[in-house]
Amino acid sequence: MSMMNHLSAFADRAVRAAVPALPKYAVALVDRRTGKPHMISGIPLVLMTCEPVTASQDLMRNRDPRLWDTFIERMDGKERRQ
Repeated sequence: MSMMNHLSAFADRAVRAAVPALPKYAVALVDRRTGKPHMISGIPLVLMTCEPVTASQDLMRNRDPRLWDTFIERMDGKERRQ
C-alpha cells in the first residue's frame, strides 16, 4: 500500500488538529402555549448547528412569536440561553 491510500485520512487528522472545534448547539422549536417542543411524527424538532442564531431565525420564519419560541442549548453543557 502506498502513502496515497492514506492521504485523505492524514489530511482529515491534520485539519482537526490545526482548526479548533466550533461549539455545537441544539436548537428546538417550542410551543409557548404548552411549553413543549414541536413534534413531527412524535419526534421533537431539534436542529444541531454551530450557528444557533441563524437556526433560530430559520425556525421562527413565518411563525407567530406569540405562539412559538426557540430554545438554544450548548451541547457541551457550558451555557444555556433562550
